[in-house]
Amino acid sequence: MKELKEPSYNNEDLLDHHAVAAVIKDNEDKILIQEHTKYGFWTLPSGKVKEGQGIIEGLKQEIFEECNLIIKECKKVFAREHEYERRNKKVNVNEHIFEVTNYSGILENKEPLKHTQQKFFSIKEIINLPHVSNLIILYLKTLGIERTVKLE
Repeated sequence: MKELKEPSYNNEDLLDHHAVAAVIKDNEDKILIQEHTKYGFWTLPSGKVKEGQGIIEGLKQEIFEECNLIIKECKKVFAREHEYERRNKKVNVNEHIFEVTNYSGILENKEPLKHTQQKFFSIKEIINLPHVSNLIILYLKTLGIERTVKLE
């Protein structure tokens, strides 16, 4: 497996922030995930909440910007504070994962340079992906499933 070098962090990546992620399911109970070009892994649709923005408002904005979907209802399934090391700097991220229970719109990858693919996967398929984000790991834990970020 190819070893990834440190991503090119932008200035926003180096600031403390709230991160939001959405578990969006299709009518077959498969979960929407995206292949992220910067980090080289599969992840839930996610993003940073802007300064002065509410968590739910930020979630809705990010999902519309990335996926063209309008969140109508959601519930928080996980939250934690976590510290990351980025360019030798400690960055505090408050992570929030929401299960989207009602949405509308037609799925569209509105950021193809950021996400090479957007697909619905079953839990079994997600478990077997070679490289996934911490957000996916955290969501799987809420289901009682343990796995590592990278499969050897």
